[in-house]
Amino acid sequence: MESYGYVAMFFAMAAENANIPIPSEVILGFAGFLISQHIFEFWTTFVIACAAGVFGSVISYWLGLYGGRPLLLKYGKYILFNEKKFTTAEKMFTKYGGMAVLLCRCLPGVRTFISFPAGVARYPFGKFIVLTVIGTIPWTFLLVWAGSVLGSHWQDLIQYNHIFFIVLVLICALTGILFLYKRRKGRP
Repeated sequence: MESYGYVAMFFAMAAENANIPIPSEVILGFAGFLISQHIFEFWTTFVIACAAGVFGSVISYWLGLYGGRPLLLKYGKYILFNEKKFTTAEKMFTKYGGMAVLLCRCLPGVRTFISFPAGVARYPFGKFIVLTVIGTIPWTFLLVWAGSVLGSHWQDLIQYNHIFFIVLVLICALTGILFLYKRRKGRP
């Protein structure tokens, strides 16, 4: 990313969100470090990383929509997208629908894989995009911000991933509760 800038970050984040195992903690943590070195700019980094996350999620959604489970079983082992991860995401999606998309976007290990079962289940694309954007924002913001604050110690993000997980789950849970409250309040 230091050599190719935002373009490299975009493709790395898009690949991560399209189920290629590149940890976002590394990508965004290093991007945050580059912010601390005045190579990247915070808001530009944040916007591009969010756009890349949504772009990669759309690719995964389309793979699920057009390839489905046979595609997963045939090629999933090459990208660490195994039957267990798919089954976990599928169960959450079946039980919670759109809320699964929103909440899973903030859960390490599952966050990138929820898009595929959403495509398989033919979840409405417009709703999928909205929930993906909402779920991508806190994760991206937190990791970019933490990387920029940590500076040369940005690798600590990997070590303290569980703290970010707890914070993000709380943020997503509050967002989900507010969403449901407003939705139910609007009904007669």
